[in-house]
Amino acid sequence: MLSQDFENRLKAQVDFPSPSRIATEIISLARDPDIEMAKVAQAVGRDPAMTAKILRIANSAFYSQRRPSTNLRQALVIIGLNAALTLALSFSLVSSMRALRPVGIDYPRFWRRALLAATAARAFCEAAKMSHPEDVFLAALLQDMAVLAIDRASRDFYSKLTQPATHADWIAYEQQQLGKDHATYTAMLLRTWNLPDRICKAVEHSHAPQTGDTDDARFASCVALGSDLAEATLANDRSHAIAALAQRAQSLLNMDAEQFGNVVEHILKLIPETEELYETSLIASEDAENLLAEARELLAVRNLHALQEVSALQATTSVLLSRTEEAEDSSRRDALTGALNRPWLDRLLDREFTQAVVFGRDLSIAHVDIDRFKIINERHGAEVGDRVLRSCAQLLQSCIRGSDLIARFSGEEFMIVLPGADPDIAKQVAQRMLKAIANTDHDAQTGNVNITVSIGIATYTPRRRFASTLAFLEAADHALYAAKLCGRNRFECYEDLSVTTRNPVSGQR
Repeated sequence: MLSQDFENRLKAQVDFPSPSRIATEIISLARDPDIEMAKVAQAVGRDPAMTAKILRIANSAFYSQRRPSTNLRQALVIIGLNAALTLALSFSLVSSMRALRPVGIDYPRFWRRALLAATAARAFCEAAKMSHPEDVFLAALLQDMAVLAIDRASRDFYSKLTQPATHADWIAYEQQQLGKDHATYTAMLLRTWNLPDRICKAVEHSHAPQTGDTDDARFASCVALGSDLAEATLANDRSHAIAALAQRAQSLLNMDAEQFGNVVEHILKLIPETEELYETSLIASEDAENLLAEARELLAVRNLHALQEVSALQATTSVLLSRTEEAEDSSRRDALTGALNRPWLDRLLDREFTQAVVFGRDLSIAHVDIDRFKIINERHGAEVGDRVLRSCAQLLQSCIRGSDLIARFSGEEFMIVLPGADPDIAKQVAQRMLKAIANTDHDAQTGNVNITVSIGIATYTPRRRFASTLAFLEAADHALYAAKLCGRNRFECYEDLSVTTRNPVSGQR
């Protein structure tokens, strides 16, 4: 079955209902930037059943108003014009679609799934503190409408699927037979109905939403999560499905296990309202209790794992501290400069990095490189070069705090470790080091040996993490490269760099 031919058949259907006259008027009003309350009230008021539902939802748990609304205008003020239009449209479209009698799908399960998905998507939207939860509700409610349309266009299309078919079964079968899944076709139908493009895009990308902080990405993520929760609720192996859903909520909305459990609890509170508004039964009370218990059990397991991980990190920290105290001072120092040597830098930086991770502390490092050191060796000799290195190490030591560490990283490079230092403190220390190095004659025996340094700063914070100590060091090195690139005798911070500058060409200084 060719995809384009099938699209044309879907568009040409005469027995698949379009939005009603009132719904069409509501869509038109929603696109009017100068919409007035009176026009919305007039349009909704022509349908007594819709008016009753708007009043009911304004007084429901969806809005939790202290004073009940007694008339349509009060209800519209409470829920807002956009919400009223979106909800009225959902009532109208669902009423139209329920007139269908598909033969290739489990029809009661389809509507239970659609309403569960819409209710859950709205709850995810509210938990993510996004605006216009009614738009998310409508998008999630309509996201599978093309399944009905496909069933109308080809009566035996879904008959080969074992019922009850899961959402994943639909998608795999549609892609095999049509080259596209129903999300694409649903978005096409919604566009022919002139629904807002935001809703159409969210439906189109609901099967594979992109991660990110954009409104469109988070909108589509809520629709997708609503669909997943509905599917998990109806699944046979629900515990596994709920765990997978919690992990996906973490990936798409950065939602931890506790927040996820709160969302599930909120969804269960909204379900009775949805059942009353749409006059159907969605989930048995026993299933609702089991769903909440599974979400809470997931939170308990996550908390236990977190405690175990913290305990392991604390044990590692204790071991590292003990080893540090037992080591002899002579084995810690670089013979030429007196700064810590590279092996001890690696140990101590691992210790400080682990503590920053475990206790949520700030940690900064400054990668210091003497500018054009090769020229000093060539012009004055290696002996003078050695004296310059010692002088530089002493000056750097004089510029840092008592809790900070200085180590010779390699050749003419030093690494400064600044525990507890946020970016502002690190910048202040870097500025002192630049000034002290540039204003000093570094070889008293010969005189006139002046140098500058370039410094790259990286800072670990609970909000800006690095995967490992190596990644932390690489960030400081990239910042050092940027300082060299910008003229030397300066510092740069990794967090301030562009994406291009964060990925320097290997070997350039």
